[in-house]
Amino acid sequence: MTILRKRPLVKTESKCSHTTSAKKTKIKQEEVVPQPVDIDWVKSLPNKQFFEWIVARNGNVPNRWAKPLDASILFTPALTKVPDKFPETYARMRVLRSRILAPVDIVGGSSIPVTVALKCGISKDQISPRDYRLQVLLCVMLSSQTKDEVAAMAMYNIAQYCMDELHCRQGITLEAILRTEETKLDELIHSVGFHTRKAKYILSTCQILQDQHLGDVPATIDELLVLPGVGPKMAYLTLQKAWGKIEGICVDVHVDRLTKIWKWVDPQKCKTPDQTRIQLQNWLPRGLWTEINGLLVGFGQIITKSRNVRDLLKFLPPEDPRNSLDWDLQSQLYKEIQHNIMSYPKWVKFLEESPELNADAASLDEVDVKQEDNPSEQDDIRVKVED
Repeated sequence: MTILRKRPLVKTESKCSHTTSAKKTKIKQEEVVPQPVDIDWVKSLPNKQFFEWIVARNGNVPNRWAKPLDASILFTPALTKVPDKFPETYARMRVLRSRILAPVDIVGGSSIPVTVALKCGISKDQISPRDYRLQVLLCVMLSSQTKDEVAAMAMYNIAQYCMDELHCRQGITLEAILRTEETKLDELIHSVGFHTRKAKYILSTCQILQDQHLGDVPATIDELLVLPGVGPKMAYLTLQKAWGKIEGICVDVHVDRLTKIWKWVDPQKCKTPDQTRIQLQNWLPRGLWTEINGLLVGFGQIITKSRNVRDLLKFLPPEDPRNSLDWDLQSQLYKEIQHNIMSYPKWVKFLEESPELNADAASLDEVDVKQEDNPSEQDDIRVKVED
């Protein structure tokens, strides 16, 4: 049983000047090429307008995967070489993804601040954009080599401490974190991987934000990468989720592993996730940079047998329609994915033999994706590699 909710019309302000009378325009869920972001304008947005804009910019809507892509998103430059059958495979993956519930859908990095706030009695309209950006950065730091649901619980512990012991009604703020002793912070996040190191990194990072960035999260990749404990994957994800800047693909362990299994990158030349990111960016259409992480992470998470998806429901409000998911169907889908995801040929065959997944792919039949004609090399991906 697939639970879909109608996407509301999202409006926001398009900046003509720094005045408060900016003209309102509609924001599309997907942009063929994500447009540059005016950071000063983003900083000027009040709570409601900021969250409307950031949700639309990142496409974080409940029925994201069920919404067919604009076929023009998949156009690539004439000399770009892409994986065989990539458009069809990608389209069917999105349809299947719309039918499964993964941890990233509930407690992904950008969702944790709002999810945790609601559990603490803080409504979304009470979260300041600056606090939200900080919380996104902290979530990303905590989630490194840690399951999303574990990172969410750590954030909940911090929020409760800030409210109960530090009497900070807003929950997690920069000021509250800087008032927290390192040993206490370590205790609050003890369930995450490398918690002692992360407690030190978080406090050092927050001090840098206060001293060098006027208490806000940096909005450039270079400034983020010099923060203690922040690597490329964290930096690109923070830029996207906190500022709406899509400057690179976020490659975590799931994206790195799956793109190598499917030969979307050359496993021999991609020894690190950052090398995988560079190869992907050489051919993947810019319109997909926003969503590919969430798409592949969802598949990667559900093939981790140690996960119990039902445990995620403690982060959902009782009235959330995802509580009514058919768990028997979810279990069957998980087993099929686990069986087929280990090789690109098996995965493509699995998608092609599922006629119910064709709906989203139908609109892509006329897409002219430039590649070399070589039907005998269906598993070979011809990708230009950066030196």
